[in-house]
Amino acid sequence: MSQRPVINLLVLICGFAASAQAIDYSDAPVWDRASAMAAVRSVDIEPAVFEISNISTLADATTTLNRLRGIETRGDWPLPAREAAIYQFTRSLAEFPRDAVAVEIMQHLLTYQARTLVPHEEHSEAAVPLFNIRAAASGVQNGWQRAESAAEAGVLLGQNPQALVSAFLRSASYTTRAGYLDALRHADMADIRAVQSVALENLRDSPELTRLVGVTATISGDTDAARQLLIHGEGEGLVSALKSIGDGLPRTKAAGLLVIAIQQAPASNASLAIAAWWPLLRHEPAVRELLLDTLADPSLGSAAALALAKSPDIQTIKALQDKAAGDSIAAQRARMALDINRDLLAREMQP
Repeated sequence: MSQRPVINLLVLICGFAASAQAIDYSDAPVWDRASAMAAVRSVDIEPAVFEISNISTLADATTTLNRLRGIETRGDWPLPAREAAIYQFTRSLAEFPRDAVAVEIMQHLLTYQARTLVPHEEHSEAAVPLFNIRAAASGVQNGWQRAESAAEAGVLLGQNPQALVSAFLRSASYTTRAGYLDALRHADMADIRAVQSVALENLRDSPELTRLVGVTATISGDTDAARQLLIHGEGEGLVSALKSIGDGLPRTKAAGLLVIAIQQAPASNASLAIAAWWPLLRHEPAVRELLLDTLADPSLGSAAALALAKSPDIQTIKALQDKAAGDSIAAQRARMALDINRDLLAREMQP
């Protein structure tokens, strides 16, 4: 099964955030969500979406825009059904290459003013589009950019793998960098190691390479690369990198890396490693003792307590109870871990 639909879904979600902007919805009525969805189901939108999604006419701006406007003004369909059809059509464009779709079509969709509004699921006083067509169009564009960047990276990997590191650093686009990483995930191991070697040489001075090293270290299983990532890595990519690395390593190696994290890494990185790897290692006696000892650490004790509080086994609970006696900082944090675990269990027991 092709991975492209998964990537398309991810970029459509990213497009929702990327397309956020100040839009005035004050003049549009607010629908009850259930009523709006019932209105969508009241008609069969699939034939119209199929007709307008014909690749033979997508490059013809006039024909496609006329069909789009025909749906937008269709009097025998309720408004939610019309916008559902346009939204579905917009998402379908992700399956086509960029040059198959007329620029004017994308411009129309990127400026579409949604009128089917529903209450926000978490803030009912705020209204949001039920079908965010602008966001979907932005997501399609992100998908094209990501695929094009992956193709560009594939060429670099075939010619000069080291050049991929320079290209990654030059780009300020999250989507472009994601495309480069997509290409790496399908590269030969020799090319992956070549890229990793160059990236590690530059990681200390260019921590924005954290995501790239995280991908290569996950694929290669290189514990030295993971160690350098622990010490020099930074940014939002570090969390996912540590989780992926931990999932791919034998538990003994992951445990060894956790020791390195606690002993050598910056406190912020070590805290992330504790959170990422404790679920994998919580039944390892040596790791449990390591975290119990870490409770007294001024910088890492709270992170150790939070980890020990999550899904502890009987041995961990007993060790925390033994540690909780007294007024030391380690005892206070042991009690904190037990209190957090008690609260978590109480919430899980609630109907």
